[in-house]
Order: sequence, then C-alpha cells, then structure tokens
Amino acid sequence: MRSVFRKLALAGIVLCTLTGCWDRTEINELAIVGLVGSEENADTGNTIVYYQIVNPAAFAHDSGRGGTSPVYTYKIEGKSRGEMGQKSAESLPRRLFTDHYQTHIVTEKLASKGLRPFLNFYERQYNRRSSLLLFVTDSKLSDVLMTYTPLEQLPGRTLRSLVYNTNRATGRISMKSRVKDLVDNMESSTYTVLPIISLRDDKPILTTKRFETIEANRSNLILSGAAVFKQDRMIGKIGLRENGYYNLLKGETNSFFQSIKLDSLSIDLSANKIKVQQSLTQTDGVPVWNVRITANLAIHNNEQTEKLSWENLSRITEQFNQEVSETAGGLFQKSLKKEWDLFGLADKIKYKRGGAWKAIQGNKDAWKETKLKLTVTSSVNDVGEIIDPYKGGLSNGK
Repeated sequence: MRSVFRKLALAGIVLCTLTGCWDRTEINELAIVGLVGSEENADTGNTIVYYQIVNPAAFAHDSGRGGTSPVYTYKIEGKSRGEMGQKSAESLPRRLFTDHYQTHIVTEKLASKGLRPFLNFYERQYNRRSSLLLFVTDSKLSDVLMTYTPLEQLPGRTLRSLVYNTNRATGRISMKSRVKDLVDNMESSTYTVLPIISLRDDKPILTTKRFETIEANRSNLILSGAAVFKQDRMIGKIGLRENGYYNLLKGETNSFFQSIKLDSLSIDLSANKIKVQQSLTQTDGVPVWNVRITANLAIHNNEQTEKLSWENLSRITEQFNQEVSETAGGLFQKSLKKEWDLFGLADKIKYKRGGAWKAIQGNKDAWKETKLKLTVTSSVNDVGEIIDPYKGGLSNGK
C-alpha cells in the first residue's frame, strides 16, 4: 500500500513539471485582439479592418508605467479579408491572435451593402467564436475604434457589458445579437435585429488623458438604436425603445421598462416574470396573430401624492396594459407598412395546415394583411418601501 502512495506522489511531481498543451508561445509574442471593426474603402473597394490590440503591460501592477494605453488600434487594408492576417505581419511586431476577441463592429454602409462575404469568411475559420457580438455603427468607424472607454478600459468588453446590462435593465437589447444569430437567419425569411452604437460628441480623445477626466459621458460609446437585417443586408433601423417592444412581442426578453402617466403624473414601472404566448389563426380568410403577454410589475418611482390602494393599483395596471398594447401595436403596423416581416409571419402562414389556409397561402402578400390581437395582463407585486408618500410642503403649493 505504501509503494502505491509513493508511485502516486512521484506521478504528481512529474505532472507538475509538464506544460500540458502549451506550445511555448509567450504572451509577449502575441498581439491579442479585443475588438475588430470592418468597413470598405469607398474609392478602391478594398477591405479595411481595424484591430484593437490589448496591451498587457497597462494592466501589470508592478509595471510602473503610468499613462500606458490599455489598447492600441492598427488599421490594415487589403483587397480581400483573407489577406488581412498576412498583411498584419507588415505592421504588427507581434503575431496576430484573434481567438478570444469578443466584439465586431461594421459600418452602416457596409451592413446596408450586405455582410455575406464577411459571414462566409468568419464561418470558415476554425477558431471562430459562436458568442461573438456584432454591432453596427452610424459613426465614423476609425473614431469608434480610437475611443477610450472609462471605468472598463477594454472597449470590446465595454460594448459586451452594455448589451448585457441593457438586456437585464430594460429588455431593449436582445441577447440574440451575435454573429451566430445573423448566420442562423441567412437562409430563411426570419429577420435579425442587431444593436447600433454611436460615438457621443464629434471626436474621440486620443490620449490616456481621457482617464484623468471625471466627465465620463464625454466622447464615449453609447447604444443608440437597432439595425434591422433581412438575411445578410441591413434594410432599416428602429429606436432603442421600439426595440424593447419588438423583443417583448417576440418573447425574447425577461425584463421590460415602461413609464406611464396617471393624472399627468409619472409612474415608472419595470416588468418581470414575463410570459408570452403566440398563435396564428384566421378569421374570414384573414390571418390573425394572437399574442398574450402576462407580467409582474415593480413600481420604481411614483409621483402620485395619494396613498396606494387597490383601486389605485388597478388604475396603474390598466394604464400599463393600455400603453403597452398601443405602442406595441404601433410597431407592428409600422413593420407592415415598411414591408418588414419582423415577426416571421410569412413562415408562420407557410407552415399552417388545413383547407382554410390554402387560399391564404396562395397569396404571397398575405402576411402583410395579418391582424394583431394583443392582450396584455399585469399585476403589481412590488410597490417599494412606502405606500403612503410624504406630503410635506403640499399645503404651501410646492
């Protein structure tokens, strides 16, 4: 028994000296990419790629190199995407390493032209990441890739956090904002909606003095809307608030934020435990999309001066239900008017069975005639810490 333990101990010592799968490539030999941006040269048609390289020295506590940039952005231009990796060797002193980058940005112009070449190139790579987030920007791409982001100093990680935080807080950005989601819809009529980012202010601050200013909003990156894609091509855009309603109707969000007015006073509500049921029926030869939404509500702000009562809570839920129904219905009508099949109605009609559907399926534009029957039901389950607000100053007209 003792000899067995000796052998195990010896094996442990030997294993500690092994390097596993390490290929002896030191980190200081790699140009680790955190963010990539793509656009097309309008004059030559060449592909332009911006690689934002992480600088490990900026994060070393014992480096003693104050003011060191956390990232460096390299611009590479070539006739094809496959050439980029080779051309990078002409200007990067380290080997390009793209295995772990988290975010890719394309210009609105390139997205409107179509992303099929980019998607085919990306999907052909053995080291592609299924979780890679894809953004569209309506700002100048070079400025976006030259922007320092405060608090979180890696811009690629900043953008990823904006998606996660917005999804959790308001539901206005879907987690289905990845390259994978666009690829999945390439061969179907299903639309994809991706986040749009913009640069606040005209120009970025190009030095690390950016981190010395308390003005965090200045020259920073913000989510500003959502791009609508049909297959590989961007065909339009909607606002962030509209995108929240889109995600709600699709059943692709667990949170939702809505401000309502009661007697000209604001009440801010967040919805949780959202359940969405969908079905397609027909009435007199007209398709009807039935959507039923149920949610619990939490009151975050209430400007009313009256004490909360069952009657008052009932008015709050009724107003919430009405405003959500009207605004979501408006988005649905807008999509039909623009001939955007945002909700996959054509496919829903195509796969229906029964004699009553045959005539409808014979009309290729039947989805444009679809009616929305939306039912919203909610209940308040969180009113905050007080139900009777303070009234000091009311008698003085304040």
